[in-house]
Amino acid sequence: MEERRDIIKKALAAGILFILILTAVAVVLRYNEEGEENMPFEISKILIVSTAIGDETNISITDTEYEVIQNNGIHIDIKKNDNYQKEAIIKSVEISNIKFIKEPQKGKLNIYIPNTTENKKFTYSDDFILDADSLEYKGASKNDTTSLEINNQGGMLMFAIGNKELGKYELTQDNEVTLDGTMLKGIDVSKEELEFTVNFDIIINTESNSFKSNITLELPVGNLIEDGTGSIEITDTDKYVFKRIWTKRDVYFWFICPVWFIFWTKSKRPFWFIKNILL
Repeated sequence: MEERRDIIKKALAAGILFILILTAVAVVLRYNEEGEENMPFEISKILIVSTAIGDETNISITDTEYEVIQNNGIHIDIKKNDNYQKEAIIKSVEISNIKFIKEPQKGKLNIYIPNTTENKKFTYSDDFILDADSLEYKGASKNDTTSLEINNQGGMLMFAIGNKELGKYELTQDNEVTLDGTMLKGIDVSKEELEFTVNFDIIINTESNSFKSNITLELPVGNLIEDGTGSIEITDTDKYVFKRIWTKRDVYFWFICPVWFIFWTKSKRPFWFIKNILL
């Protein structure tokens, strides 16, 4: 009778263990699909503006042509989650692992940080090219893109992608220069030849946790060659799933401690904890 009872207990313990494992797998799969349900901060919108400019950094009064740069300004707005009831402060926001998964047929791409010395959003000179594949905005009391600071309660960060070496727009008495995307007609560049795709991670670091999502953008946007400028505002930002970045402390607390506790018990039998504690 006692032996039969032990068999039943072991079977129940095995069943409970199987259910726990199944539940854990389901939770992990759901988390990978949906991410964090109640983040302290979230992306509210992404604004992209595509146009073209003439490179004025190396032009003199005697020059008769402009180097054309097709540029794309990317503005990401981060706001406090209205449903998050606890206090939270942005420590920093990172744009990292920037890579081009599709290159344009013409030109050379560079990533630019905001102009930190003049009263301009972007200057497409070598001084403002991002050398690395990441960019960090520090949390501060106010939003200031020129010093790469974002309000610690939410704000805007931005960077730009410029396509150089497309060609030179010739200046003549007969053609009136409009410094926008229509210049691309004058150098025989089509929108199809400009198209590229950029991918990057965005990491929101708070004082207690870090959350990461991945963003892919197809650029340039709009009919910039005919209209001069194209823009798009992405508001369906729920598609950007954020996941918590696990620290060594999190791994220790949630995984190592429970395993250590089980093996700390005097018995080494695999079902000892379930059999003696749960049953």
